[in-house]
Amino acid sequence: MLRPLLFTILCLTLGLVLQAQPAQALECSDQDPDYCMKCEDLDKAYKGKDMNAILVRGRSVWTPLYAAYFRDCPKLAVRYLELGANPAVGGMEGDMLATVISWDRWEVEQRSLWVKMLVLAGAKLDAPPITKRTTRERLMQEYGKRDDIMALIKVAEQNGG
Repeated sequence: MLRPLLFTILCLTLGLVLQAQPAQALECSDQDPDYCMKCEDLDKAYKGKDMNAILVRGRSVWTPLYAAYFRDCPKLAVRYLELGANPAVGGMEGDMLATVISWDRWEVEQRSLWVKMLVLAGAKLDAPPITKRTTRERLMQEYGKRDDIMALIKVAEQNGG
């Protein structure tokens, strides 16, 4: 009776210790870009790195460009695009344009600036970024004709996307 109790206590103790150690290791880096709180931090994390490096976490595909979007660092995003970042890859399931259009974390006006940036850099509504579905197909299948999505699709179309 005492052994199972001691074993449980030991497991819980080790579990707490194991959980506490990784928390200290989580800091801003190209492997943990979501822990970068400022644009300057992202800039340091990706300095000298491959602008098309991919880090997959669940359904999210982290690229330097997506990290810049995640922290709303448009100047950094422009620089990453100038350094060769693929404007179509990043975000949910790797579809950067669909992520910007569908994720309503900001108002349409702010998202439209990101849509223009990506489209002018080469992202297309009717081309699949890394999956078989095009951005347009994905948006319509997953979100339908939501007003904000339709407005941002129009922005993309007007800018050559």
